[in-house]
Amino acid sequence: MKHVRFGDAARLLHNLLDRYEARPSIPHPLSYADEAAFPSVEARDRFVETIRAAEKLGAVSLENTKAADADGLRIRLLDADALYRHLDRRPSHQQVEATLADLYQLPNIPKAAHEVLDEIASAWARNVRKFGLVRSDTASVRNALALACGLQERVKDAAAVTVDFRSFSRSVGADSKALDRLATSVVAIHSRLYPSDIATATLDSDEFLATFGVARTPQPFLLSGPIAIHGVKLPNLVYYGFPPDQAAAVTLADSVDYVLTIENYTSFIRHARECNGNWSGLILYTGGFPARSHLDQILRLCREAGAPTYHWGDLDAGGVRIFAHLEKALRHDAIRLRPHLMDAGILARYGVPATANASTPPYGGDDSMIKGLWRALREAGLVLEQESLSPQRP
Repeated sequence: MKHVRFGDAARLLHNLLDRYEARPSIPHPLSYADEAAFPSVEARDRFVETIRAAEKLGAVSLENTKAADADGLRIRLLDADALYRHLDRRPSHQQVEATLADLYQLPNIPKAAHEVLDEIASAWARNVRKFGLVRSDTASVRNALALACGLQERVKDAAAVTVDFRSFSRSVGADSKALDRLATSVVAIHSRLYPSDIATATLDSDEFLATFGVARTPQPFLLSGPIAIHGVKLPNLVYYGFPPDQAAAVTLADSVDYVLTIENYTSFIRHARECNGNWSGLILYTGGFPARSHLDQILRLCREAGAPTYHWGDLDAGGVRIFAHLEKALRHDAIRLRPHLMDAGILARYGVPATANASTPPYGGDDSMIKGLWRALREAGLVLEQESLSPQRP
């Protein structure tokens, strides 16, 4: 067994407390002298003298002073409080409590924020990260709380439009790059503050933030089909793009045979060009995981179309997540979403082996139209990007 060894007595004593703080369940950690580190007998004597001073106070014990022993000098922590006093060191939990004290007084934070701060304090007292936040980085804790609460405010604002990371960061009083740095922490903290708002287990950070209309680079709302603006039919174009905050003005100019949502840009463009020249379909680009403002317009136009509704995306865990998210949202409007070019047969024919670190697709439930692909992805170990397929009408 490899022991922790030191040639500096003060460092050894502080290390005993560091390890005690990291694992309070082990109250009497051991450290060893590094015999090879002593340049002289006098240096070793000074080392022993420093340890003896702590031993006289009952803080540690010097359990083996036989230089011939394979382990050399062995020092055990006996009384952490006594060693704190001897070293004039403040216990970690007291340091953390003082560091975080002001954050408990922040205005306009939910009661659950105190529980989050308690969890951070408990971890930091053991010199462990919590929610991805390192010890003493109170600025990041403050920003992460503000950003998490800001996300929830967007839920209450029906007029909220898609916003980029940096503008959103500034809007809550954080620096412009805060969300870029803290996205994972913000998602984790939001999930603790508002656990019933959205199931996040299967979403990555960017996907989760997109559901609140917060994206690294907000995309225009893209669609193809017979479109009108404020009742005025637009000239025939392959597709149209609208600012997210003005997309509510878009309506259908004519009836359509089907609605197709598409995950990826290239596949959207190809379907619009190659399959929708007669404008018989309403083709909606989701931009990957759809932002909340985009999803609102997708739902509205699907209701207006009243036509069979399909989704085409990647045949992988991410594609299944996006389908399941759209399916759940459309189900509230009694619209049945069907997969398009997303089935076990296509996966078996064109799929390629998944990478070793590929994520497991979420289970959509027995009533989900994606369950067949879900099973195939789990069993076959294959994936397929939708761009590998040529577009087809449903």
